[in-house]
Parts: sequence; structure tokens; C-alpha cells
Amino acid sequence: HAATEADVLVIGAGLSGLKAALDLQDLGVNVQVIEGRDRVGGRVHTLKDLPGQPEAGGNTFSAGYGRCIGMCEQLGLKLRDYSPRGRLNVPGLYIKDQYVAAKDWEKSPLNILPEKYKKMLPVGVGDTIYHDTQPLKNPDDWYEEASFKYDVPVYQLFKEKGFTDEQIDLFFHTNIWYGTSAHDVSLLMMYFQAIWFQFISMGDRSLYAVIGGNSLLTDAMAAKLTRDIHFKKQVAGVRYDGSGAEAVCTDGTVYKAKRIICSTPLPVMRFIRFDPVLPSAHAAAVRIVPYFPMTQVHIVPKSKFWEEDGRSAAMWTDTAAGNVMINRFDEDENVITSLTAWCRGFNATRLDQLDPADAKKLVLDEIGRIRPAAKGKLEAAAIKSWVRDPFAGGDYAIWGPGQVKAYLKAVGQPHGRIHFCGEHTGLSNRGMEGAMESGERAVQEVMQEI
Repeated sequence: HAATEADVLVIGAGLSGLKAALDLQDLGVNVQVIEGRDRVGGRVHTLKDLPGQPEAGGNTFSAGYGRCIGMCEQLGLKLRDYSPRGRLNVPGLYIKDQYVAAKDWEKSPLNILPEKYKKMLPVGVGDTIYHDTQPLKNPDDWYEEASFKYDVPVYQLFKEKGFTDEQIDLFFHTNIWYGTSAHDVSLLMMYFQAIWFQFISMGDRSLYAVIGGNSLLTDAMAAKLTRDIHFKKQVAGVRYDGSGAEAVCTDGTVYKAKRIICSTPLPVMRFIRFDPVLPSAHAAAVRIVPYFPMTQVHIVPKSKFWEEDGRSAAMWTDTAAGNVMINRFDEDENVITSLTAWCRGFNATRLDQLDPADAKKLVLDEIGRIRPAAKGKLEAAAIKSWVRDPFAGGDYAIWGPGQVKAYLKAVGQPHGRIHFCGEHTGLSNRGMEGAMESGERAVQEVMQEI
């Protein structure tokens, strides 16, 4: 019985939940962590059985990820700067079934971008536009009243700048990074994203990852907890009253605590019943804030097909194979350990509608079709859909037009004895650093109350 009682119950053993639990433990609080999966890490997930241990989740952290880097140092984890290796990975472009080497893109007839942008690969155009029109002075400005006039579809800015729909399709929709189209993503979020990247990489373009995989970070954090994490505990309901709070799991286990920190992503919270019900803005956010559809196919090459046709192993395509990126996780930076086909937005949704074996086959078939040298020389070793993951529901929160103003602050507000963390509640950071920031904030709220 005592095993299900604690001062604070943390729901979710991802980065934010683990950060909150460790901080509470350091402050002498009796804390219990429960997790729906059979592993820790949440959306930090290293594929430990594949060559080079590629990441299916959180990939790299910039020099400005102070909390992540500090935690790695504290736990004695060794980091490597992978940015020089990334620079070796200039992709070839495969558009309308034609191949264009990156160096030939500017003069290619397939390059329909306006004159000003012709020298750039399509993937860099959006960032240049945000940089050139950036109204925010620092990342925290995005949740200020004065910025809400930019909480409109990013499509609006592109049209104002004179881009045609065909050009927007090329640089924004093909291998999209946020949302599923320029219509459903807030320009304000893109401005925040751009200035945040600028701030966290000021003067230092390093991109770090833990040698051996980022899961070593969440594994080491979990190992520091004095109470065992309880796995396969899917929460069905959370309630509180004047005397305390409790979480009821689908297997009937009930956890009692003075306070609860809930780190579950919004799509997962849709299936948790709150009593009393969440305030209306928070409840609406749970129902309608979209999460990014992202599915990866991890590919192990059986031979060096790129040496046969003399092209880059990396491929930026407008096919179901998406953006095929190179992983170089060997001691020797010249060794290609694996490839990852990043399928995002509607491309991910398309794969998710198939049986995983058929989805893997489609990606390999498409690569073989546009790249004959690769045909029959690839093995799809793993597929990871974050939408199909019942404890994620998508890769990360994507604020739609009007949603920054309506919901950004609401999702992190305490509800009685229940507190919230997770990357979607991060105000000054995103990604893994946003998750860490949110865990810290939830702990500060809890400590004021207990």
C-alpha cells in the first residue's frame, strides 16, 4: 500500500517528468514516478540494437541547451559535437523523379524559387524569410500581447511576400518541419522557433549528442531516483480535493499524493479524465492543439551504393521516402552507420495508414525507383511512428493560428493540486531543453504549496 503513496506523484518518465522527480528528490521530497510504457525516456528513444544506435526521438542539442548539457556533465555522460559530421551530409535533390546535385540546384530548371532564393536549397528558404521579417527581439516575446497579431497562418506571410502556391509547396510543404501545411501553423510559432534557435546557438553552432545514444541520459536520470519507477501504468483518471490527489490506472492501481505532476503530452491527456474538469482553455487545448505527425524508417545499407553512382547518400525527395538523412555515429566520422528516412506531416500520415511492413516497403521501393543504384541494397531495420505511439500521439506540439494567444499559457497552469510539465508547456525553450525547463517550473510551483 505504501508503494502507491508519496508526497508527489509524477506521471510520465520522459525528460520533463524525470527532471521534475530528480529536483524534488534533491529537495527531500518523497516522489513516485509512474510510466505507461515499459521504458523510460518518452520521446528520447535510442534504437540501441541498430548500427551506430540512431535516435528515433530527441536527436541533438545545441550549445545553448544549458540544462541538458549540465545534466549530462552531472551524470558523467560524454558528449560529441556532431555538427562537423552533419556538414558532410549535403543531400542530392530528387524532385519530380529527377536528380539534381546540390551544387547544380541554383541553375536547375526545377528550381522555381524567386531570384533572391535560387542559391538556397529549398529547406533554407523559410528560415531566411523568418529571419528577414523577424519582429521578436528575444524568445520570451512570443507570449506577449503585442506579438499576438502574428498568431496567423504562416501562409499569410508567404503570400504577402509574393510566393506562389507552387513555390510554397516546394520550400515549405515538401519535407515539412512543422504541422501539416502552411495553413495550420502559426506564424508566431515560427518566429519564436527562429529566434530561439538564433539565441541558443549564438556564436556556437555545435550540435551535441550523448556518445552511445541520448537514451543514456534518461536512463542515468532514472537510475538516480531512490524509488523504483512503476512501468506499464496507464493513467485513466486524476482527481483531487481538499485533502489530496490521486491517479487511477487502467489496471486498477490507485496512487495517492499531496500533489501530482502530469507530464503527458496533450494527445494522451485526451484519454485521462480529470475531476474537477480542467479549466475551459486548458481543456480546449487538450482537444485541439495538433501534434506533429512524424514517422521514421531506419535503413541499414547492405553496400555502399553511393560509391556506385557517385552521389551523396543523403536524399531530399518529394516522394514517400521524404528526407533521407545520413547517420555517422561511428568513431570514424567517414563511416555511414545507417540512414533515416524522415517522413513528416502528411507524408507521415500516409505511412501510418499502412501496415508497418508495407510502410517500410513503400519507402524502400521509392528510394529504389528514384535511385537505381540503391535498389535491393537497403534493409528497413525499424520504423517508428510517433502518432501511433499511444503515449505520445505525435512528435511535438504545433501551435496553430490563434492558438498561441488562446492556449500557450493555459496548458502550463496548475489545476488545484495538479501541475503540468512537458515540452508543450515550455515558454522560453522548445524540444528537450523545453522539457527540462518545464520540469523545473513544475517543481517550483509544487514547493510553494507543500
